[in-house]
Amino acid sequence: MKRRILIVISVMIFLILTGIIEASDEQPLVNLLLFETDIREALSEITMQTGVNIIVDSTVGGTITADLQDVPLEKALRMILISGGYTYRRIDDFYFVGLPDPRSTTFAELAVSEVVHLTHVSAGKVLNALPSFLSGYVKGEYDGKFLFVTAPEAELERILKLIAQIDQPEKQVEVQVIVTEVSTSFLKDMGANLFSYAFGAGQTLNESWQSNLEYKNSTLLFATDLYGQLLSQLKLAEKEGNAKVHANPKVVVADGKTAELFIGDRQILLLPGSTETSTRTERIDVGVRLKVVPQIYGDKIMLTITPEISHFINEAKPDFVIKNSTVSTTVLLENGQTAMLAGMTIQTSADYSDKVPILGDIPIIRWFFRNDVQREAESELLVFVTPVIR
Repeated sequence: MKRRILIVISVMIFLILTGIIEASDEQPLVNLLLFETDIREALSEITMQTGVNIIVDSTVGGTITADLQDVPLEKALRMILISGGYTYRRIDDFYFVGLPDPRSTTFAELAVSEVVHLTHVSAGKVLNALPSFLSGYVKGEYDGKFLFVTAPEAELERILKLIAQIDQPEKQVEVQVIVTEVSTSFLKDMGANLFSYAFGAGQTLNESWQSNLEYKNSTLLFATDLYGQLLSQLKLAEKEGNAKVHANPKVVVADGKTAELFIGDRQILLLPGSTETSTRTERIDVGVRLKVVPQIYGDKIMLTITPEISHFINEAKPDFVIKNSTVSTTVLLENGQTAMLAGMTIQTSADYSDKVPILGDIPIIRWFFRNDVQREAESELLVFVTPVIR
């Protein structure tokens, strides 16, 4: 019996103590009718009504009109102070009210500080992305990985949420590229058949594929995932001597960054020097250079493509006469869609001599023992680019 009484008394004491603690956490209610009342006077009225001390710094001023009926203390403070841009902070058993300006002498009493370690982006990216009314609370080195935030508690919470949204891993794009040189005559003969496909058992083509085929401004767009089959068709044409695949690399580049590829050779030419007996060397890069800049917009990719091709006019006898062609375009592609750039023509010429040794060099009769051939060729540079979001 005594044990039961002790248990009941213990439970009652626990409930009383719990009620006291909970009551201490409850905010007093404010009941005030304010009409163009000076903010400092309104805060004094709240102090008199609730018994909670509210200390105001010298920057606080202005008037307020509001009808506060059974409003918790901190909500009443927000309603009164928000129009003037003021804030408050609870310190021990009283509240301090002032202007949250870092230049203010009382700002340290209104603000709290926190160090944020960035994981995926630099401090400069966060500082540039934050709105101007919050950026004054944040400091950090542009190339660093740490941010120092000193702000009122309400603003601190908002800033930390924004930083978390910005500090995300950058999306990456895998760019698949095919750079090929196709004979102009072969391209005219084959036409669209160059891009035809043979389907195996169980393999189908989307019904809307034809509607996605578009040719505009020397750019052919077609939505298909048959990247490998396209490369196979070009390799087949290469074996027949009608095409030349310069490269088919895949590179991964961050959203908004530039991927640059160069496929070719560095030629070293001997050129006449400053005197008749001297020579000098000149290094020249000859080949295909491609710059690709992908920008992700949702499920689509804005792709800026800039191919540049340089080649000797006479491939058989390279000299310093080099032809350079470049073009730049921007296209909006679906994820995995392929863009083709065409319209860059390559014209080359070569002189060849087939002769009988010694006899082919004797004057007058040499024409009977040698055959001089001048060959000219024209081809089209085709660049296929397929971006895939990773």
